[in-house]
Amino acid sequence: MATDPLSDEMALLESAVPLQSVRRSGRSYRFWAAASALTLGGCCVGYLAVRGPAAPARVANSNPFIGLSDALAASSAEKALQSRASPQYGGLSLMDEALAGKAAAVEAQAVMPYPMPYENGEWPKEYTYEGTFPEDFVWGVGTASYQIEGAYREDGRGASIWDTFSGANTVGMPGGDCSYCCKEAPCTPNGAMFAKGDTGNVAVDHYHLYKSDIQLMKSMGLKNYRFSISWPRLIPTGKLADGVNPKAVEFYNNLINSLLEAGITPYVTIYHWDLPQALLDPPKTGGWWSRDETGQPDLQILPDFLDFADTCFKEFGDRIKHWVTFNEAWTFTYLASGYGKAPSIPEYSDMQIDPYIAGHTVLLAHGYTVKLYREKYQEHQRGKIGITNNCDWREPLTTSQEDIIAAERSVLHQLGWFSDPIFGKYGDYPPEMRALFGTRLPQFTEAEREILKGSADFFGLNHYGTAFVSYDPLNEGVDVSYSKQSHGDLPQGASVWLFGSGWGFRKMLNWVGRRYDNPPLLVTEGGWSTFDKTPEHGANDPMRALYYANYTSELLKGINEDGLNIQGYFAWSLVDNYEWERGYSERFGLTYSDFDLGHDPNAPGDRKVPTEGKQWRRRKDSSCFLQHVWSTQSLVNPAQAKCPSAAVFDGKFIEETTGCKRSLAVSDGKLKKLEGQVPKAGTQLKIFGGLKETCDGNSTQYQSYADVDFQVSGTSIIATVGDQLLNGFWSEEKQAILWGDGALWTKVDDSMQV
Repeated sequence: MATDPLSDEMALLESAVPLQSVRRSGRSYRFWAAASALTLGGCCVGYLAVRGPAAPARVANSNPFIGLSDALAASSAEKALQSRASPQYGGLSLMDEALAGKAAAVEAQAVMPYPMPYENGEWPKEYTYEGTFPEDFVWGVGTASYQIEGAYREDGRGASIWDTFSGANTVGMPGGDCSYCCKEAPCTPNGAMFAKGDTGNVAVDHYHLYKSDIQLMKSMGLKNYRFSISWPRLIPTGKLADGVNPKAVEFYNNLINSLLEAGITPYVTIYHWDLPQALLDPPKTGGWWSRDETGQPDLQILPDFLDFADTCFKEFGDRIKHWVTFNEAWTFTYLASGYGKAPSIPEYSDMQIDPYIAGHTVLLAHGYTVKLYREKYQEHQRGKIGITNNCDWREPLTTSQEDIIAAERSVLHQLGWFSDPIFGKYGDYPPEMRALFGTRLPQFTEAEREILKGSADFFGLNHYGTAFVSYDPLNEGVDVSYSKQSHGDLPQGASVWLFGSGWGFRKMLNWVGRRYDNPPLLVTEGGWSTFDKTPEHGANDPMRALYYANYTSELLKGINEDGLNIQGYFAWSLVDNYEWERGYSERFGLTYSDFDLGHDPNAPGDRKVPTEGKQWRRRKDSSCFLQHVWSTQSLVNPAQAKCPSAAVFDGKFIEETTGCKRSLAVSDGKLKKLEGQVPKAGTQLKIFGGLKETCDGNSTQYQSYADVDFQVSGTSIIATVGDQLLNGFWSEEKQAILWGDGALWTKVDDSMQV
């Protein structure tokens, strides 16, 4: 009678693998120690053959634990140990012990529990909008330098890999002469660039409009703002020996100081994907992907990144109290190795190898940066430092052990990959990944593990959506999860990957809490994308408001019912911006950006793209919903927290600095008249430079502004003079217009004589 090789593997492991008691969701389960929380190697396959639904027929190259399982089936512990690199945790590793037969018998009844707090099919269909957040709960919004700053060739900025990837003209820029860089304009976008012609050349022109954007933040009542520092702007070639850009230091100092003056706390990401192009010039320099002659990470970029981080701490750390070393290492290593993010170049697009070289380098750069900060700056600057990793929730499609384990594997091979070395017990990759990936995962030295372990003051999490996962034995997948995804009837945003689920968010938060002993957790991104062509359409965003309402409702349950240590939530994003390879078509902003589309001679093709000078913003209803939440620390039905109409501008105003009076007439959403008190003799009635304006305070005479075009759009007012544009924002809290140049027009009683 023929024997089942899977059953043979199970029998081998039943005599070899120790028991371990693991607490999950307040209950105790007994697991195989080789798996910790996820059954490994032949354990999983063999177990499913005897405990779960019938195991699929074995097919060549279809085993989710190919290699290790074969070795176990042959009962050759020595061969398995040779074929798999096993991390050492003091003495023999868990897999060493299992394969060497050093452990007690496994309990045959052990199962992996279905992830809580919702059973399969019992997900909420409606959400409650009641309850209060902790008084010190942090609310904020986020952006990233390449997505908003623009001014890509201005004030000495160097080329970045995203300039090259998008096809921007980098000829003559510092670092723009790399081996694969454009040699003559017009330049060609990378083939993986979806929205060919869209670049970050201008983006939302934040480099020039940051003062106006801070006025926008003030109109929202915003208290915390997350942004990133552009490495190629601060150190154009990426190498400190080539010099720090004083214009960049000036810009970020001005931004930080202006934020603090506005009562807004800055949260700074050191690296948000814009690698200086000079540091990726293969074969001379390999950026995060650099390796030695044996194919192992050589950390070539580490000294340069530490110099960059040290410069940030030295120049800005006296005022920055919250640092994030890296944003989404998975995205800029895994997806950037050929899956649509920069650089996606042939030299580093082997998905079997390159993401793991880059990921290893990034993790060590994080660990050494935290070590630098803690040893040199933290005591006197009194800040906190962490890292932001990203993951969407993966819900088992059914209650079968196959689907439960496949879903767990999908999360672990993304979030666990970059979180276990920092928040786990051993300073190393998940043992479950070690068993499956073998030598594809580089080794950490003992000293490196000690540096990584505990190298974060908080757990930063970017989370957007949810997918259902089922086991697929015929599809290993690049992530070796042996799974396939589906989305059921989950609502979809404009992004192909974004399916909203508040309950999935709560499950993701619980996963982090369970695996990493409930760390202080800061949700650093979350948001909803839409396709919008006009400010009127874009500002009316009920799906985005519902998204935030549902997610914050489940977040509050995570705090109150699940006991999770969640300390804050940052929405993505402040404004519609450059969405990487998708360009400007998908909008995530709480504020609609009118990009003033036109021709950019430094962008490829004839596509209309953002231009400088006349961009303006209009708040969306979702921003007014969130303003209510963070100003009251309480949930509210999003249908009851929309932005007011343009009618708020109808009435009398007084300019606070000069005392000059204004009269605005608005009807049917349009500005019919705007007049100002006549100026003193010899002066002109001004809108630009309004703080310098003088007027005859005793006069009852009013006149129109000469050569100024005014318009209103929702809670925005826009003044245009020639090629200049000034944005003003209605502040419900102050009952005033906050102008981009700092002027404040406060609404007064309508009985003021005119």
